[in-house]
Amino acid sequence: MRRRLFMIVFLCVIAVSAPAGIVSYFRDRGADFLDIFLFRISAPRGARGIGFRARATALAQVGAVYFEGEHFGIDRRGIGVWEEHRKQGGISLLSFSSVENEIVWGNYFLKQDTPWMRFQERGLIRNDIYWDDGRKQFFSINAEVQPSILPGLEIGIYPVEILDFAVGFLTLDPQNDDLARVQKYAPEFEEKETTPTMELKELPADFETLKESTVPLSHEPGKFHSMTNKAERPVESLKTMTDMQGKKPEEKKPESPVEPAKVIKPKSETPPAPVGQPVPTPSKNLPASSTPATKGKS
Repeated sequence: MRRRLFMIVFLCVIAVSAPAGIVSYFRDRGADFLDIFLFRISAPRGARGIGFRARATALAQVGAVYFEGEHFGIDRRGIGVWEEHRKQGGISLLSFSSVENEIVWGNYFLKQDTPWMRFQERGLIRNDIYWDDGRKQFFSINAEVQPSILPGLEIGIYPVEILDFAVGFLTLDPQNDDLARVQKYAPEFEEKETTPTMELKELPADFETLKESTVPLSHEPGKFHSMTNKAERPVESLKTMTDMQGKKPEEKKPESPVEPAKVIKPKSETPPAPVGQPVPTPSKNLPASSTPATKGKS
């Protein structure tokens, strides 16, 4: 009981102290456990599948297989569906394989354009002629049976992955397949360091303008910061803009004010005569130009 408790506490301490964090730590341990196994069911296209093969490391293997169709299952941590055209055979080290793989469906570890797949050759996707089986696993143990028409079966284990799974609890990764390690060392995940020195390598083209902008402005009281002399501030701003642009603004001449017309009123006004009576003659004191001409009735 004490030993089990000690092991649990020990694993928890290592998981918490892992650089990638506790979640990434146990995620990578689960992926390392899947790396131990190989289990695939094959479905040949028509009658294009036949053969058998037995292998106990690359030194002790024999058999020949021709297959064209689809595989369903798990190869290490890669889970999905492979469309495959494969010719494989030989004895011991005189074995070869010609494989064309295409992933119909798969998890993250079966995608070719991921940093994890580009970080190191894994052998989960094979499209070439290989010595051995192309899986990059010299000590792998597996067996395959492929009937002519019926579905076939391929099972196996990877002993090196057992070691990788065991030492992974100590945060060691001899197979370089932990996601935390790939995110740390893969070129796609490298963060460029930015320092003030690096940022100042590129100076502005107009360096004189930058140097002049560091000179403090004049601080004369009553000229720029005083609010009493408001009439001079727009003129000073206009002069500053004129100096910057190198052009003199066109001065607009003020328009002369238009004087209103004077109305000349007569000194005395004659009240209107009643209806039916003759109009009285104007007084001789008034100027002749200001008196309207009237005609009497005969």
